[in-house]
Amino acid sequence: MTVTWRGAVRYALTVVVLSWLIGAGVDLVWQAATGGLATWASFWLKDPGNWVFLVCGTAALTLARRLLAPLPRWRVVVVDGSVYLLALLLCAGLSAWATGDEAPADAAFVVAIYALFTLQLPAAWALGAWRSRDLEVVLSAVAAGDTRKDVRER
Repeated sequence: MTVTWRGAVRYALTVVVLSWLIGAGVDLVWQAATGGLATWASFWLKDPGNWVFLVCGTAALTLARRLLAPLPRWRVVVVDGSVYLLALLLCAGLSAWATGDEAPADAAFVVAIYALFTLQLPAAWALGAWRSRDLEVVLSAVAAGDTRKDVRER
């Protein structure tokens, strides 16, 4: 059994984009209350690391759902939550390294902690649990649209 590409992409887009929007929205409310809207825009909209994360997170979750066997819902949340967090850490660390930060690993974990406070990570876990029940599962790779010769001959 395997998850279809279409189902995996829709699942990943829902989890990554909506959780990112929830994190940005919660932070927008916090920044508006303290008068730091310029800080919000520079972190969420102008930072290329966030846009890279959206692409990399979506690709990572798509591949995780497509390549791993269908799992019970609680395991999907654990595995995909770990994949999401790893993508967030890698993108934040690489972004910090690219800007010349002396401790990019520290900056990456600060971003992860910030994602907890802005509810981005809890939203990703909740969205993963919600969307995992609607994943399209097929019995064979051929039915999922895989046209490689070695798969068709089995």
